[in-house]
Amino acid sequence: MRVDAHPGDDVAGLVRGTRGESVVLVIQSGRDDLAQALALAAIGPLAVERAPDRINAVVVGEGAGAAAVEAAVAFLDAAPSTTGQVLAVGT
Repeated sequence: MRVDAHPGDDVAGLVRGTRGESVVLVIQSGRDDLAQALALAAIGPLAVERAPDRINAVVVGEGAGAAAVEAAVAFLDAAPSTTGQVLAVGT
């Protein structure tokens, strides 16, 4: 399941409020450096917290096309043994 996180969104709250075996958080650009670092640092612990569900993230960088983002989301969603991972697209 894809969940979009926009600047200002609480990443942990979004993940905790979503149910499903696979959650792929799409972290949109526009966060300041500290907020971005905190969002990325949360992915691993959230994956541990939600196990056996899988929590992964795609970071949308400058110049990332929608097709590339969707391909990364589809890859992580379909990878049954992958959790706690972050893929950067377009950076």
